[in-house]
Amino acid sequence: MMLEVAEKLKKSDVPVVKKIHDANGTKILAIGLRRGVSLAKHKAPCKARLLVIKGEVDFNTEEESMRFACYESYDIPMNVTHSVEAWDDAICLLFLNENS
Repeated sequence: MMLEVAEKLKKSDVPVVKKIHDANGTKILAIGLRRGVSLAKHKAPCKARLLVIKGEVDFNTEEESMRFACYESYDIPMNVTHSVEAWDDAICLLFLNENS
């Protein structure tokens, strides 16, 4: 699955998203972003954590921008409008917990 995301990432001008787990209220998504590609502004509807496993991304809110590199993680605040943009080709895991 992760190899598929990495391969599609090489030539995609849009985010590459692949669900890798969905059970018991927990979802895990793999998200691939080529340099300069963004996830549009949105809000986390539940408890969420972003884990960068390749490259670097900028996590942007209306108040601040934070850069996360490989192996760094961030607990995404619920109901805060944000976007994510790849500073360098990146693959992230997004953990969603709908039970909280």
